[in-house]
Amino acid sequence: MFSCKNNSPENQKGIADYAITNVTLIDGTGNKAAPNTTILIKGEKIFDIVDSNAEIQADSIINGTGKFIIPGIFDNHFHLGEDNDRRLKRMIHFGVTNVFIPGSSFMTYPIVKRLDSIEKTGKVTSPSIKYSSLFVTVPDGHPRGDYRIEGKNIYRLRSEEEIPVIVKEAKENGAIAIKLMIEDGPTPPFIEIIDSTLINRIRKEADKAGLMLFAHIGERKEWKISLEHNVDALMHFTNPSIDWENDMDLVKQMQTDSIYWVTTGMLIAAYTRYPLNPEWLDSEHWKVYDREREELKKNQEKHRQIAISIIENGFRMSVEEFQNGYLKKIASDWRKLDSLGVQMVVGTDGGTPNLYNIPGLNVHKEMQLYQEGGMKPERIIKCASLNAAKMLKIDKDYGSVEIGKIANMLVLDKNPLDDISNTLSINTVLKKGKIQKRITNANNGNRCTRPNK
Repeated sequence: MFSCKNNSPENQKGIADYAITNVTLIDGTGNKAAPNTTILIKGEKIFDIVDSNAEIQADSIINGTGKFIIPGIFDNHFHLGEDNDRRLKRMIHFGVTNVFIPGSSFMTYPIVKRLDSIEKTGKVTSPSIKYSSLFVTVPDGHPRGDYRIEGKNIYRLRSEEEIPVIVKEAKENGAIAIKLMIEDGPTPPFIEIIDSTLINRIRKEADKAGLMLFAHIGERKEWKISLEHNVDALMHFTNPSIDWENDMDLVKQMQTDSIYWVTTGMLIAAYTRYPLNPEWLDSEHWKVYDREREELKKNQEKHRQIAISIIENGFRMSVEEFQNGYLKKIASDWRKLDSLGVQMVVGTDGGTPNLYNIPGLNVHKEMQLYQEGGMKPERIIKCASLNAAKMLKIDKDYGSVEIGKIANMLVLDKNPLDDISNTLSINTVLKKGKIQKRITNANNGNRCTRPNK
């Protein structure tokens, strides 16, 4: 892309800061693509969207001929780690402009509040951040581990009386939801699922505080329990074992009650598919992950053996059977749920110990899983943008390219409606109306620069 100053007298004080002309707009709502479109941006927001033949008033013009614009994408399930500034910068590089951070081993309120604060001040290159409470579980419940410190990064409920305090702390620390662990695993020895009396009280207190309730699940029985207690979103679709003949009442309830389902297919792929295909580490998109790639290459055989063990002992199938359709079958369920009106949302569970689930790139790989299941690209883009914004209740400002919304957009060199993998042909990332600095040792960095006024 190139830009030029529009110095005509009538445009010296243009009503928009700049205009991106002659692009094909894919707005994230599921509408048809709109070729020959001009998008005008003023401050942080989209000021107007017009036909490229229309007269425009803007201080600067960016010629977008041959380019495609989609909304900035979301990762609605991303975990913090030990080098968060670096991780968040790579998410922006790959066009992730909004992220939801649920409770995790490395999440404490001071850490996440710091990241939120410095993102707002622009001191770090980062997506806009929303986050949940700390883990809420029961003694000896999932997740296990001595590195989880009660009251610091996890709550282990012993009585109803603790719940108002937990909810109050979440609200005071800026959380938008309570993260409730409704899971008995994921591996043996299994533990008892949280008691329904506690879930009911959590729901009641969350409602009083104006917080949502997001449930961490892994299996069909936990899906059912979550719906019985009116959760707002399900945070995993790892192995729900949907029985399409007998589970339609649950599907209908999700559709009727607008319950969101975050897919996290990359969690499975990172532990299975990717270790079996280590040559993928040599792709151009891995260039920004030099440290991680070096670590993974050192341990290729170890990861391959773990992947085979998970497939044969966990999924109880051969590697060939797994490679020939397991993830595609899961993704086909996503497609069918979407077609039935369930709000499917892209989220990766990035930040897990497995480095193949790498921040930023993993969102695009998750979207490619959707396509494997037969979902159309325009629907996939909606799951990664508008559906995600609705889940977080920020769709008034985010999630689609529409007049009055925050100007979070990706400019692409190739048409994502031809193949969703073309979302990786990123030319430029815009966040809050500003062109973001990308990492220059991959994809040539930004190829569009906004001129100085």
